[in-house]
Amino acid sequence: MESFNESLRYKPRTKQRLFKFCVNKIVKVEAKGNQRRGLRCPEPRSGHRIVANGGNVYAFGGFNPRTDDIEPDQTPDRVLFKELWKFNYASKTWFNLETYGQMPEELASHSAVLINNYMLVFGGTGVPFGESSSNSTHICNLDTLEWSTLQTTGSPPLEQYGQAMAVHQNKMYVVGGTTGYDYSMSVHCLDLNTREWKLLEKNVINEMNFEPEPRYRHEIVIEGNQILVFGGGTAFECFGFKEVPVFNLDDYTWRSCPTSEEYPAARRCHGCVRLGNEVFICGGQDGSRIFSDVWKINLKTLQWEKLNTNLPTPVYFHSAAISQAGQLFVFGGVNSILENSRTNELFSMWVKIPSLAEMCWEAILYYIPHIARLKKENLFEAGVPVHFLNQIVFESSLEKEIKNCCNRLQS
Repeated sequence: MESFNESLRYKPRTKQRLFKFCVNKIVKVEAKGNQRRGLRCPEPRSGHRIVANGGNVYAFGGFNPRTDDIEPDQTPDRVLFKELWKFNYASKTWFNLETYGQMPEELASHSAVLINNYMLVFGGTGVPFGESSSNSTHICNLDTLEWSTLQTTGSPPLEQYGQAMAVHQNKMYVVGGTTGYDYSMSVHCLDLNTREWKLLEKNVINEMNFEPEPRYRHEIVIEGNQILVFGGGTAFECFGFKEVPVFNLDDYTWRSCPTSEEYPAARRCHGCVRLGNEVFICGGQDGSRIFSDVWKINLKTLQWEKLNTNLPTPVYFHSAAISQAGQLFVFGGVNSILENSRTNELFSMWVKIPSLAEMCWEAILYYIPHIARLKKENLFEAGVPVHFLNQIVFESSLEKEIKNCCNRLQS
């Protein structure tokens, strides 16, 4: 009788290709197990946000005005998705999570970041856009799935959407955004220890000081004592990448920093992630074109490089996230300006060569796509590290999720 370890050994099949690890190659992630009773995929959407952590991708909120069948968490008058999804990479399965507490109501063009296993959500809008925007900070504990609202003091940003947000040294920075009518480029800081907001501006106006154009749906990263702004725009124009607006956190002044001779086309509503000294942008639109290209910029040299890969589907108003190991994920977005259609496709790309253990884990998932149906103790005995075992949603957990989904659909 074949032992468990022997059953895990690779048995060549004529139709199965050998595993090949690739860097800077975007692939579509095929979600498996969604045909099981009670389980489904997220509906196509835009304006949502995703974060990645511990072998999972979390997607919050989103908007779709053309969903044929209204979902339980989507109301006809709002066409917004008041829901939190988890995609488990090992089992290739989406889960609609049941959360507790007060979930945000402003579910489009908000900002989200991950700190440890807490997802911070700021701003956003309801429908019609701009009529019910937010300047509240919400926190979801991804271990307990509990929502809470951070009680703050000081001078918060206006109630807006499409702002950019980043967290650095226990401080949350928010830049720009729109009310739906006016655009801003103000810089606010929330001290996460004291929970006090502060508007970062000079008391004395310097006429020589560079001031970037107000915008929304841009992205920011923080490098040292500087905030770098990438792209963005208004309803009528987009801003480019030939020069990068930089805000100094010491003296609260702006300056414009030139980049390389080759740089991305101007755009807004693009995806943006950071890994180490590199920032990656993908997709976006300029009002007439939807982009599928992928670029990276070195934060030390400000040199752009176009990667030799493209998103399989050009999108904007999508969302991107990256794991600590360097795996980029891109989910959803608008894929046609003319038809105003949206997608729920999930793409993945390794932006660097990870550890040998990570590459071996990728190979295991490739050769054992049914790994979630195996027993955790058997995989442990076979030598699979606990770190990777904890990234799997196993069959027993899967059945529990199915029952929960069925109960939600029936209630």
